[in-house]
Amino acid sequence: MLHESRIVRLLAVIVVAVGLVATACGGSEESGSSADDGSSTTSGAAGPAAPSNADIEALTAKVAGGGASFPDAFYQAVDADFNGVAGSELVTYAKSGSSDGRKQLSSGTLDVAGSDSLPKPEETFPSQVLFFPTVAAPITISYNLAGVDDLRLSADTVAGIFGGRITSWADPAIEADNPDATLPATKITVVHRSDGSGTTNNFTKYLSAAAPDTWTLGSGDTVNWPAATQGAEKNSGVAALIGQTDGSVGYVDLADAIKAELTFASIKNAAGSFVAPSAAATEAAVANADVAEDLTYNPLNAPGADSYPITAPTYLLVTRTQPDAARAATLKTYLRYLLTTGQAQARKLGFVGLPDDLRQKAYDQVEEIGG
Repeated sequence: MLHESRIVRLLAVIVVAVGLVATACGGSEESGSSADDGSSTTSGAAGPAAPSNADIEALTAKVAGGGASFPDAFYQAVDADFNGVAGSELVTYAKSGSSDGRKQLSSGTLDVAGSDSLPKPEETFPSQVLFFPTVAAPITISYNLAGVDDLRLSADTVAGIFGGRITSWADPAIEADNPDATLPATKITVVHRSDGSGTTNNFTKYLSAAAPDTWTLGSGDTVNWPAATQGAEKNSGVAALIGQTDGSVGYVDLADAIKAELTFASIKNAAGSFVAPSAAATEAAVANADVAEDLTYNPLNAPGADSYPITAPTYLLVTRTQPDAARAATLKTYLRYLLTTGQAQARKLGFVGLPDDLRQKAYDQVEEIGG
């Protein structure tokens, strides 16, 4: 039988999930159903048009995708729907980490790479890479600490924990963030990604921005974690290890945190407010981020009292020049589907869709793909 505090936390998780289902980023609610003439759902009169069922059914080339585990649940759901219309498994996605996804795109073993981080200057690709933002989601600070169900953490405290300087849950820095909580003197076990990860990149970029005087390990897909920490592959692996380890804490996307029934903290944002990960808080961070000309953007440590500070973007990377016209046709149709009908899946799985203006820019960019 579940402990009472565990039941309360699970109810809170359900509320967060419902909030993500109910709220759409930028008001891009999609409506309608497939028409009798075989056309697919559109994203609304003012938005970009979804490809018709006939367009999808006419495709012949298969497209292999893979990489970031952060958006895996979203891509799996969208791919299943898209392939259901196509009548065959035209599009696949295998999570392996952002670094590996970009590596495989570079070598030509993938047609599209999922990445939560941008390529390094030394990374090369067969042709110019186009960035397609797809969804955004919070990176939670999830923890396993009996009797503590409402934890608040400031950026400097998070940096101290993951940097190895704060080793007990009863540390004065944690107590200062939680003056009304009773914190046990349990040893902290830090769990991090052991593979090259865009989630790690975004998490450490956040710490570099929000706690520059406390965080000294730098940022990137990998960093040199303290020896006493534990590593696991993919977000799902980190979530599983946290769930198995008393006193543990780690960074993990909201979808995997909910799936693993983890407890997660409210984080102090740039405006000084402690904010829990939610649809509204994620949308606020995205809305306050500047979008670059190549459609990349950085919602980490975004301004605004309502912004969740560890909000991460994610992208599909596609090379501008495809090997043949058939491959290009599948990619273009799939991306249009993902940016219209597919956005509805985000709200069900712990993500938020793109604001209308960014979604339109990404949709327009599809035309630049050729083969």
